[in-house]
Amino acid sequence: MYKKVTTKAIAKVAAVATGLGMATSLLSLAPMAHAAALTTDQVNAVINLLTTFGADAATVANVQASLTGGTPTSTTTGSSSCVFTMDLHTGSTGMEVTCLQQGLIAAGFSIPAGATGYFGAQTQAAVMAWQTAKGISPAAGYFGSISRGVWATTMGGTTGGTLPAGCTSTSGFSSTTGLPCSDTTPSDDDDDTAGPLEGGAGSVDTYTLISSLNNEDVGEDEEDVQVAGIEMEVNEGSDIEVTAVKLVFVQGTANHDFDKYASEVSIWLDGEEVGRVDADKFNSDNTYTATISLDGAILRASETGELVAAVSGINNLDSADATDTWTVDFRQVRFVDADGASISEDPGTGTRTFSFEDFATATNAVLKLLEDDADINDARTIEVDATADTDNVNVLSFTLEAEGDSDLEIKNYAVSVTVTGAANTDDVLSSLTLWIDGEEIASATTVSSGGTTEDYLFADVDYTIPAGETVEAVIKADFLSIADALDEGDTIAFAINEDIDHITTRIKVVDEAGDDLVDADMTGSATSGAFEIRSIGIMVAFVSASESVNVDDGSDDDTGIFNIKVNVEAFGDTVYVASSTVATTASTIAATSILENLFRLNQNGSATTTLISDAVSFSTAGGAALSSTVGNITLTENEDTDITFTVSRTNTTGADNNGLFQLLLKAIAWNTADTWGAYNIYNFNLDDFKTGTVSLD
Repeated sequence: MYKKVTTKAIAKVAAVATGLGMATSLLSLAPMAHAAALTTDQVNAVINLLTTFGADAATVANVQASLTGGTPTSTTTGSSSCVFTMDLHTGSTGMEVTCLQQGLIAAGFSIPAGATGYFGAQTQAAVMAWQTAKGISPAAGYFGSISRGVWATTMGGTTGGTLPAGCTSTSGFSSTTGLPCSDTTPSDDDDDTAGPLEGGAGSVDTYTLISSLNNEDVGEDEEDVQVAGIEMEVNEGSDIEVTAVKLVFVQGTANHDFDKYASEVSIWLDGEEVGRVDADKFNSDNTYTATISLDGAILRASETGELVAAVSGINNLDSADATDTWTVDFRQVRFVDADGASISEDPGTGTRTFSFEDFATATNAVLKLLEDDADINDARTIEVDATADTDNVNVLSFTLEAEGDSDLEIKNYAVSVTVTGAANTDDVLSSLTLWIDGEEIASATTVSSGGTTEDYLFADVDYTIPAGETVEAVIKADFLSIADALDEGDTIAFAINEDIDHITTRIKVVDEAGDDLVDADMTGSATSGAFEIRSIGIMVAFVSASESVNVDDGSDDDTGIFNIKVNVEAFGDTVYVASSTVATTASTIAATSILENLFRLNQNGSATTTLISDAVSFSTAGGAALSSTVGNITLTENEDTDITFTVSRTNTTGADNNGLFQLLLKAIAWNTADTWGAYNIYNFNLDDFKTGTVSLD
């Protein structure tokens, strides 16, 4: 019900009704201050009274402007001054809608809410009634080009465009082109969606489901995910304009209404949006079935277009609803042809299934961890100081890749540290820092209960890796001195491994939606060797390896000669390297003292110790010399020398000793005192210290 209208307002309308000069009388009221005091309901009541008395649309518009404080723009009576520049349909808003409503009301087609500027169900019903009265088919309530043309010729005003060539009005067909005069949009040969429909009677020859759209994932807060589509092959008889699509959604594993999963549903033609509605239009009251009106969905004769339904996910999907499924069916397609005929038909293409996923799953977000620089990660000796800390030693190198379609932000990260010799890791380390792409990002603190294995947490990392990109990361360590609790020969190793439960529970990575990645979405591992920590020791580098064969005339008399050259450098103080070697059958050398340098000679992959002679030689260019006491190679601090290990093997006892032979260096013996026996072992990264293979007969 409308509120009571003031006596003065009724008097104004009565004056109009009694022929006191409608336009003049009403326009003269515009400056009256009390007009603006009317409520919206009262203004609508006045407009309805005007309609009852048969006022035309222009007069109604002027009265409405006057009563709401506006300025009347025309005193023309008997025709509508509406200018329509676009199709109007359910959901449209603006001045063109207001003018349409005013014209319909003036023509006697009821809109109870009045001229509100919003094209709702009442306006649609009024348009349908008007279309029926004008013989427009289908009378669907969609105010398109045909309706605009009829309006221009029967209600006055224009359609908002220039009349096509060969047309004197918007009715009939052009004498020049034969096209409908009702379409005043200039044609555009470069845009299939513009210009009038050409041809006559039209149809769609085939509808086919788009095969590439099936079992799609709609992510949380993900916009316009294509879930199903149909290819429409248009008959050669006419262009068509698709005006509406009816979709039916059916619950699969879902237990809630559609709007608990989706925010919007949109329709796209060949990649261009042509329609959109809120997801709550599909609800349990209509069994999740609704019609979406389309705008500008034109397909030309003999062409094939792709009509696609897309769904946008809500931004707060309940975790219990993740992976729930729905199906969607294109139940009906409505289109008009160049003759103005409207056709509605079921494509009969069947359904497609899609699911709603949390953001990480839908975007395939994975943080991938891989070991990187072997020179950093492989076991080696780390030189520390006797009395001062040693800072920024690279101890673990790895890469982090943000796989999928989401940026990933590292909130917290962690590494596991294990020591031998020392009772606790903090007897060896003073601190750890995390570096990414050469920049220090965070420092770590211990978070476990202490002991030989502890977890170190990098809190508040807050580093974002863009989707699809990889960064290089290094963990650096600050080591204590030998004067502290650290002892010569203690070892330390570092690991980031998804199989270490106490590590993964400390790592926190979030996607763009702010959701935590679960363990399954963080893959890979990086593990260092066991670094030996010393203030005095040796560094060993591979130089070269060679193998050759001396072949005699007979059988079982070949000699193989194998050479491995290494460079040995002393650090911290003078060291003594053993000058003799002995064969071993061990594949790995235990971390105990040894009596000589160790090598292994393989025969067909298995160790042999027979028929072997060996020798050690070294260069003196760096100042190295044999000690006079026990014959060790003496290297002062920072002095280095090349040492060559030579082994020969001659077959002299029959075919059983024939085969493929290869020499491998297994350990180098050294001491801090010029003594023989109980040498320290250097056995780091010697896997590549080997010759090629030769055949001996």
